[in-house]
Amino acid sequence: MNDQPRLEDRITQAAERLFAQEGFAATGMRAIAQLAKVSIGAIYHHFSGKEEILEQIVREEIERRQEFLEGLRQRGLPLKDQIERLVKMHFDLLQERGDVARLFFRERFDPSPSLRVKIQDLYGNVAGYVAEIIKQGITAGEIRPCSPLLTAYEMLGMVEAVSLRALGEDETAVQFRNEGPQELATSLWLWLHIDRGGEKAHA
Repeated sequence: MNDQPRLEDRITQAAERLFAQEGFAATGMRAIAQLAKVSIGAIYHHFSGKEEILEQIVREEIERRQEFLEGLRQRGLPLKDQIERLVKMHFDLLQERGDVARLFFRERFDPSPSLRVKIQDLYGNVAGYVAEIIKQGITAGEIRPCSPLLTAYEMLGMVEAVSLRALGEDETAVQFRNEGPQELATSLWLWLHIDRGGEKAHA
């Protein structure tokens, strides 16, 4: 059985690395071809240009997260457990697909108009799911009254702030990758949760 990545995958993986390290604008097709160990002609056989490569990377990540969210939805876990798994998913991305995480952090605020929409969709899918969790929690009396979608983006912002620091290679980054998921999940739940007496669970 051949365990070598498909040619298309080799191209996107090389592009992920270069886009993350050098930036999308600074990366040329020749550099992608050299890192992927393919000819430029082979790249153009699969992609019209680096914009299409980047769009595929984003599209695959959207599909990956949609699949995760759908699986989580079907499991019907308690709200607290769903929040924990969402935070863990984000940190798993840092561990398993660090180049993709760096790429999104780097390019999300200055991409082409069409790509900006795709990246917004990526975060919008997760934010929408979190907003639904919050709505359910408010209805059940577990989560304090709030604007679900706004609160969802606030939560994602907290996770991303820690994630950005966790992308480093120093001791603090390692600590954040190891401790971040549980610490953030606990903090978010305490921030949102209402105790049985009807008061917020923290001061």
